[in-house]
Amino acid sequence: MVKKLLTNLLSPFIKNEDDITRLSTVIIPSFIVRSGYFILAYLILLVLTRTLGPSRYGIYSYAAAIIFLLTNFSSYGFEMLAVKYTSAYLAKGEKGLWKGLYTWSYKLLLIIGAMVAGGTALFLWLSVYVLHLIPKTAYILPIMAFCSIIPIYTLINLYTNLLRGQNKLLISFLPDNTVKPLFLLIALIVFRLIAGKMNLPIAIGLNLISFIVTFIFIVTVFHRKNNFKGIEAKYDKPKWRSFVTSLFLLTCVTSLSRLDIIMLGSLKDASQVGIYYAAERYASSLLFFIYVMNTIIAPSIARLNTPEDKEKLQKMITRTIRWVMLFSAPVFIVLIVFSGQIMQLSGTQFLPGKPSLIIICCGLLIDIAFGPVGNFALMTGHEKYNTIYAAIGIFINIALNLILTPHMGLNGTAIATTSSVIFWNAAMFFTIKKKTGISTWIFG
Repeated sequence: MVKKLLTNLLSPFIKNEDDITRLSTVIIPSFIVRSGYFILAYLILLVLTRTLGPSRYGIYSYAAAIIFLLTNFSSYGFEMLAVKYTSAYLAKGEKGLWKGLYTWSYKLLLIIGAMVAGGTALFLWLSVYVLHLIPKTAYILPIMAFCSIIPIYTLINLYTNLLRGQNKLLISFLPDNTVKPLFLLIALIVFRLIAGKMNLPIAIGLNLISFIVTFIFIVTVFHRKNNFKGIEAKYDKPKWRSFVTSLFLLTCVTSLSRLDIIMLGSLKDASQVGIYYAAERYASSLLFFIYVMNTIIAPSIARLNTPEDKEKLQKMITRTIRWVMLFSAPVFIVLIVFSGQIMQLSGTQFLPGKPSLIIICCGLLIDIAFGPVGNFALMTGHEKYNTIYAAIGIFINIALNLILTPHMGLNGTAIATTSSVIFWNAAMFFTIKKKTGISTWIFG
């Protein structure tokens, strides 16, 4: 029934048997898994915010943002390497090279992850507790504790992207979208019921355990799906190193995607970080439909990216973004009208986040209206502009944060981040229109 409904709704994108197969193997599973992830993520948000409060949740969020930055920096190039060359090698039957790629990437990521984690923890310990070069703050110990996640998470990302390269998409979605959040939610609730309270060290500890459980899950699944016995590993290290190195700038830019949290935590107290991040999490529900849209239309963009099909491509983009806006607009209205009540779901102490929630939601609605500019650039060979404008957006974000946040607090951070997002979308939109003649804007 669900398949029939989606087949009718997505008929403009379904042109052949491959599209029908993709509907069953990619679109429907990703929709279900992503829907489950959003529910689990909001339940975790409610549990953490209501038990930790703004200040401790802010410390938790800030430390997690730092670790996300370090993990992304350590593993991003290898994620793309795994997807690209797994698909290429297996398509050619070159299993020896694929085994070599896996072995080489695993060992290197383990070393890099351990060095980044150990180096960060050692740097903080020496700088804060031995040499006293950096003042001791509430963030230091949580960051040091969270460092142990870095090598684990880099390897989880490797395994999931190896599976994506094999086109085992549903399994690759499970670690981040189901296994980890589900285990963490259950662990938080059970501990809260047994102990009667929750503190910051326990929340960090349970998060670490959830990463370990996820790692065990993905390693087990990967080796059950793949048997390397009797395959001699072959290596093409120069090519792999060149590919990873070529992604250095993109890695740096992507690693700063949580710059708003880091800037706010550096300029204001932890309670404002906690309130702001809760507002950002609630606002992110607007991104659900555009995430699903990107999954659906990516192959269609690549297929219709020819001079003969330009008109069809324009109609498809315009129609799709209008459907996304149709579904997203009611969510936007609910978030705006009931912004105060939504923030108070986390507790009355989070009510000051109401203006930030409204600002972030307005920015995300504009993001939706500009259409799938990033995905379109990737599918049409203009991905370099994504990196260039994202780098400029980061500088805009930093400058506006330095100007606004000291005076306006979390609302200044919301304005700075929203402004940088709007800049990136507008710059990408005009560049894509100039290069391809296609308008991704909702009004065509």
